[in-house]
Amino acid sequence: MRTLNFLVLAVLGLIFASCDDDDHLGDWEKSVEFGGAPREAAVCFTDPATGTVFVSLGLGAKGVEFTDTYYFNDEDEGRLNWKKVTGVNSEFPADMNTGTGENLGNGRHSAVAFVIGEWAYVGTGYVPAFSFGSTNDKENIRDRKFFNDFYRFNVKTKQWQKGWSSKMIVNGVEVEGRRDAIAFTDGKYGYVGTGYGEDNRVFKDFYRFDPVSETWEEVSFPGESRYGGTAFVVNNAAYVCLGAKSVGATSNYATDVIKFDFATQSWEKMPNSLTDKPGVKQDKDYDRILRVYAVSFVSNAGSDNEEYAYVATGQGRNSRTVWKYNHKKDQWHQMEDLSSMANALVMGVGFTYKGYGYYTTGGGSADVYTSLNSDTWRFIPDVKETRRNDY
Repeated sequence: MRTLNFLVLAVLGLIFASCDDDDHLGDWEKSVEFGGAPREAAVCFTDPATGTVFVSLGLGAKGVEFTDTYYFNDEDEGRLNWKKVTGVNSEFPADMNTGTGENLGNGRHSAVAFVIGEWAYVGTGYVPAFSFGSTNDKENIRDRKFFNDFYRFNVKTKQWQKGWSSKMIVNGVEVEGRRDAIAFTDGKYGYVGTGYGEDNRVFKDFYRFDPVSETWEEVSFPGESRYGGTAFVVNNAAYVCLGAKSVGATSNYATDVIKFDFATQSWEKMPNSLTDKPGVKQDKDYDRILRVYAVSFVSNAGSDNEEYAYVATGQGRNSRTVWKYNHKKDQWHQMEDLSSMANALVMGVGFTYKGYGYYTTGGGSADVYTSLNSDTWRFIPDVKETRRNDY
């Protein structure tokens, strides 16, 4: 009888241990709805001094390319809110898009942004060919274009600098225009790379922008080609990961994680790629991380108050799963899935505000501008959903 009791206890212990392994930490809380028209493929950047978050451009209903900007903070007596940027230079200052006819707009989507000092640099991106109807019996048709130019926005005055632009030119040669690229900054330089352009060519090149000389130079990048990837900055280093390697593919995802160390100005390919490798227990679920058009954010709101990166949403086989990256161990851990009340989405934007990670905007499918999202969700790390009120 004693042997049977021990056996029962052992089995129950295994069951409870298994349940605990599957009890993914974290919870999602609905935050303040985005203040502008729903959109996907917007850009997002943050004022490093105040933490104020900005969302600009993007693709809206009926194919509209936005030029407006909204900002997010708690300046209203501690209440979080989205507000529209207003003023003489509040609209994106790019030239009118090319084509025939009139009223072709100057917005774009699938651009990138990075911030150096008080300036946010916004550029690259894409507009498809589009008909705006007729004016005086003349059809207004916008050209399809992949962009390689940048404009800058002052995060202090919340205004665009009219008349300033920088085209990506290296040694007198224009860099190919692209969409769905990756961008980050080390505080001194801006880095832009990957994405895809004409003829669905997927890039793996990377470029560095010097805001003092206002020049671009190509830098080596040891990673795979990709578009729709993501980058996050944690512990004085940027990490590039995720994305797809061929346009329209449903399974050809980038599996590498590439680190750029700000102190040494060097790249490093991290040992633990996002694949299930034989004989390695830790990575048995890593193939569930793979996706394109995900969001990422960094949060220090967990139990140890240290910064970790998280990835969520996107297009992939397991896109409702959420993952935490431990940069100290080069390991990924699955968190609580997206809220059951949240729609699956692609091309949203992720950001951090006062230590918590958020995502907002996005749509049901890339470039379809249907099922567009205006919800904003906040992630609360290291809590059990069933005990959230205890924290």
